[in-house]
Parts: sequence; C-alpha cells; structure tokens
Amino acid sequence: MEKTRTLPSHYTSFISLAIVAVLGLIGLMACLPDGQQGRPSLGDTPELALPSGTPGPGQTPHSDGESVATRLAWPTFAEPNRQSVTQLPPAVSPLELNEDTSVWLLLGTEFESPNAGRTNAIHLIFIQERLSKASVVSVPGNLFVYLPGHNMQRISNAYALGGMSLLRDTLAYNFGILPDRFVLAHAEEFTWLVDDLGGIDVSVLFPIRDDCGGLPAGLHHMKGEQALCYVSYNKDGDEVNRTRRQQQVLQLLFTKLVQDGRLAKLPAMYLSYQDKIETDLSLLDFLQRIPLALRLGDPQRVNYFLIGWESASLWELPDHTRTKVLLPNLQALEKTFAQALEAIDGASPLGEVVVTYQWQLTEAVAGTQTRQAADPQSTSFAPTRTPTPRPTRTPLSPVYTPASTAIIATATPGTYP
Repeated sequence: MEKTRTLPSHYTSFISLAIVAVLGLIGLMACLPDGQQGRPSLGDTPELALPSGTPGPGQTPHSDGESVATRLAWPTFAEPNRQSVTQLPPAVSPLELNEDTSVWLLLGTEFESPNAGRTNAIHLIFIQERLSKASVVSVPGNLFVYLPGHNMQRISNAYALGGMSLLRDTLAYNFGILPDRFVLAHAEEFTWLVDDLGGIDVSVLFPIRDDCGGLPAGLHHMKGEQALCYVSYNKDGDEVNRTRRQQQVLQLLFTKLVQDGRLAKLPAMYLSYQDKIETDLSLLDFLQRIPLALRLGDPQRVNYFLIGWESASLWELPDHTRTKVLLPNLQALEKTFAQALEAIDGASPLGEVVVTYQWQLTEAVAGTQTRQAADPQSTSFAPTRTPTPRPTRTPLSPVYTPASTAIIATATPGTYP
C-alpha cells in the first residue's frame, strides 16, 4: 500500500516566496547580455540579496552580524589500531584545486537511519562554479584503502565505522580530497526521487535475469523500486559494473530534474525529503545554484570518470572468506583525478539546450505563481507521500562546516563560457 506523502500546510507561504525568488533568478538570467567569451572576474557575478547578517554557503555567523569564511583544516591521520592483511599505502598529498572548484560527495547507504550502514554508492563531484562545468568520479565500494585509525578495509565501511568524519579522513588520506559538501540518501529517498520524477528510461547493456523483475538488454522504463534494484544489484560480485550502473542512473536523474521546469519543484521536494536525507546543504544553497544546475544540464559540461579496471586490480583477501576487493594503483588514481580536473579547467560555449531549460523553468514558475494566487492553500506542488517517522539520530561526528565556496546566484549562458 503506497503511503501518502504531503507537505505540511504551514510551508505553503514559504514555497511561494521561494518560487518568486526562482522566477527572479531566471528573469535576470534572460536579461543579461549573451555572447561574451572568456572567464569573468569575481565582480561580474551579482549575488542573491540576503537579509543583513545572514551567512552564505561556507560561512559562519560572526558576533557583529558579519560572516567569516571557514576553511576545513587538513586532518591529522590516526595510526592503525590493528594489523592489516596488506601493506598500508602512504598518505596522498592534498589535491591542488582551483579556488573556484568545490567538491561535493554523493552517497547511498543500504540501511535506514539511525543505523549507519555501508555506503555502496560513492560519487565525488568536482564543480567549477565559475565556468559551469563538473566532473564526476565514481568509486566502487570494494576499493581496498586505509581507514585512518583502523586498518585496510573496503572504502564502503568507512561511514559505518565512523560516520562522515572517518569517511572524509579516508578520502583525504587515499585521494588527497576533502569534500566541501555532502548528501547521503537511503534507499527510501532514492525510490521517492525516481517516482517523483515520473520514472526514468534506462538503457540496459548487460542483462539481469535473476532479479529486478528480469531486465533483458534494451531500453526499460523504471519506477523507483526497480531502479533501486538496478543500481544495487551485485549478485555477480562485479562492483565496477554496479558503480557504472549507478553513474548511469545518476546522469539520467539529473538530466530529468533540469528538464521541463522540474526545478520549480525544488523547494517542495527539499521540504518533503529533509527529514530523511542527511546533508549539510540548505534549501538556500540549492536555490542559489539553480542557474548552475541549468547550465550543467548541457551534457557537454559534465564529464564522468570511474575508478575501474584501469585504476585498480582484483585481489582476494588471504582468509577463509574468499572476499575479492580492488587494490588501487596510486599512479593510475592520480591520473584519473588529474583528468577530471583538466576536463573542467577551460572555457567553452553553452549548448542551446540550456536556453530551452531556462524557458521551461520560467514557464513552470509562472504557472505555479498563478495557481498559488488562485488557491493560497494549494499543495498540488508537493510530492504525494508522507515520510515514515524515524528516531532522531545522534550525530556520529561534530557538525561539519564546509570550506568557503563562491556564491553563485544569477548568471547567463553568455557570461559563463
């Protein structure tokens, strides 16, 4: 029986204000001049007007009402607490990132909170916000790495053993990367998202005959439960292929989200999901990046990389379990991350599809405003299921204040090459 998920009525006025803000962003995007080339200066980007004393992303409130940027210090790595089955690799030097580049971490976990399960979906997203480009580097869950303070284990165990604190330290030690922002979704929210977007059309390259309702090779329209099975399937033990399927679905979901004005539903979706998804991103963070999301809807501006057979080798643990893991090749990993950063370090023109996305969103927001004016209590804008209440989770680590990132509020295709 499907649960009804509705948005509380006291959020209605807030959504109306948020929708007006979205419309203002799109209007400014359409009014700015086109055709400019080259990288703009910091002063060329207008900021979203915030109430006096309101901190922006990557900032913390100051006692005098001002905001001060907070940068995450590079961690000191703890010694192993027990012997590992293989030699510990040396700590990787911090990856040199352009000041305009932020790193987001997308995670999928197999358990519902408050249980901290393995994260079998790990995707690092390098976002060059000034040039409106991104690179996704997907990491198989069975990559065998050093978990600081523990020993050599699969990277998917880091969150289960020490929450985001240990996972961040693990990424820093083995990849030289500290994520600025993170989003962790459980199975339920994933199925909601797929269903709220109307399902996705997935091209299955390798058939799955013994699960997921049977998926022969070809194009399949998947609802939430089947899509979850597709990205979770691992009966063949091939973590690389599972990670590739996750990356495929991630791309399909993002593309569908930016199409047909669906970003107009962002405020309602955020409020509907916020009690389930774990993240350090606020609704304001997402609203400010709507113009960026539209530009990243141009498929030429997002690049996908996978830590796979070129970057790691299969190895069987020397114990009775006969568990197979992926041992990373440090030089190959370094090359992969270098390619990911190189792909976003250069100006290029936007595709015409972005203009279409802008028009679609403007129309969707205008239609929503009309409905809200006619019926102020209308909640047709919201998803139609109610989250199942869950116990309050005790944080596994202190609240994470991400490194400072540039605030991008308004832009035009011509201004951002």
